[in-house]
Amino acid sequence: MLSPITQDRWSRRTADHLYHRAGFGGSPAEREAFYQLGKNQGVEAAVDSLVLPSETWESLPKPDWSTEIDPNGDLWGGDSDRRRSFVAWYMRMLKEGEPLAAKLLKFLLDHLPIDMSTCSSETRFMYFIRYFEMLRRHAAGMGSDGNFKTLISEVSWSEAMINMLDLDDSSANEINENFGRELLELFTLGVNGGYAESDVGAAAEAFTGRRLYRMQSPHPEASQRNPEELAPAGTPPASAYQNRNRQDLLPKSFMGHERMPDGRTISSGDDIIELIFGNIACAQHLVWKFWRYFVSPNPDPAVIDELAIRFRDQYSYQIRPLLRDLFLSEEFFAENTMGQQIKDAGDYLICLQKQFGAETLPDRPIENLANQLNYNIAYPPNIAGWPEPVASGNEWMSAGALLLRINAPAIWAEDNYDVFDDWSARRDLDEYQGVDWDEIAPPELRSADNFPLLIARLTDRYMPLCPLRKSQMRILYDHFLKTSQRLDSLTAVKELVRMITALPEYQMQ
Repeated sequence: MLSPITQDRWSRRTADHLYHRAGFGGSPAEREAFYQLGKNQGVEAAVDSLVLPSETWESLPKPDWSTEIDPNGDLWGGDSDRRRSFVAWYMRMLKEGEPLAAKLLKFLLDHLPIDMSTCSSETRFMYFIRYFEMLRRHAAGMGSDGNFKTLISEVSWSEAMINMLDLDDSSANEINENFGRELLELFTLGVNGGYAESDVGAAAEAFTGRRLYRMQSPHPEASQRNPEELAPAGTPPASAYQNRNRQDLLPKSFMGHERMPDGRTISSGDDIIELIFGNIACAQHLVWKFWRYFVSPNPDPAVIDELAIRFRDQYSYQIRPLLRDLFLSEEFFAENTMGQQIKDAGDYLICLQKQFGAETLPDRPIENLANQLNYNIAYPPNIAGWPEPVASGNEWMSAGALLLRINAPAIWAEDNYDVFDDWSARRDLDEYQGVDWDEIAPPELRSADNFPLLIARLTDRYMPLCPLRKSQMRILYDHFLKTSQRLDSLTAVKELVRMITALPEYQMQ
């Protein structure tokens, strides 16, 4: 059963663990302030500072390029320009947004991925932007947003998902099961969620008839309009609708239900979602996903069952109360959990820039680096999203990706841009600002006599959860001494940082 953490367990180590898992880490000053908050006001106050909704994304609004139209009536730029700008905007939100909102945004985009290539035309690109705006709202968790059931309902009506999973091609005469299958298998109940093949068919039938308006130009606001309603001049409809002329395939049953709880016939996709979220298997699957993402890959089934009941019955699928329970549990702070999660490519990229105190990389370089790390956020590998680092089929820790992880810190440690395999990405870094080495390693610490203080400062910054072994300390000291004598102390410090970030332990959080 879930056990609440006691105040005496709060330490800089537990604070760092929470700050990394509920976000992407931070500067030593940010982490120290977070530790002091939990020490002086209690663990619950520290957790609430992360969990209580506060993000509005006002500092990172939807960029102008998402609605700008050229004289020919097309959206700004071509596909590659839109993709690159989107990736850079997304990465800035992860780095600069409120910690938990940013982490949840990354989780939601992985759980409910959309392939930009299915929205590649000038008008359909707006499907992609509106879909992403929807995920941002739920990641922020303001007002009525941040509810998983509401989110899935909105996803089922979103132009991007309808288009991606061919729901608009499904008809009574030729039912397409793509959306119905993924809704059950990936988005809500899981592979072993207690449904049969006939339930997949029933779900597919219920969602059949959802259609997309023909868009002639971008329209920034999505609204469900009556198909017969005439839009104002120059403002074409921009949302999905239910085809009233579809040939209904009723009555139908779903997962043992012949009717809705109020006695109505099961007739629509909204009815299917209602029945899915009433099933405890849905809460169990979603809690399992959250646990694996924020805590560890092997959750205790009893803990999952307990949290699932709370998630469904007490929280009505609100995400942040569930995460508050998770972050206040002893299980979250277990020794075999802290520092034991492999950083996925997104965590690695954002954490690295934060630890160096660096500016977010420009558009082309950040996209190039993400692509090399197999984190092409605009083009997920499939509808299941990106494999976890511990799962089969992932390429995040392949030999090539691992070599890049070892070399990537040199971008900031040595101003070495050779890791970018595109000359134009390297060119775009001509005016990129370097890091503040006096803040990372003050000059007074750059001596052999002060090496213990120097290495403590560097490891606290870059590997707060994984202490160095004595053998590693000796190697680092010897290299620092030789480099200081051969070149200079600042170069020796940069070499230390490069070596620390190349350690296997650095890949953990």
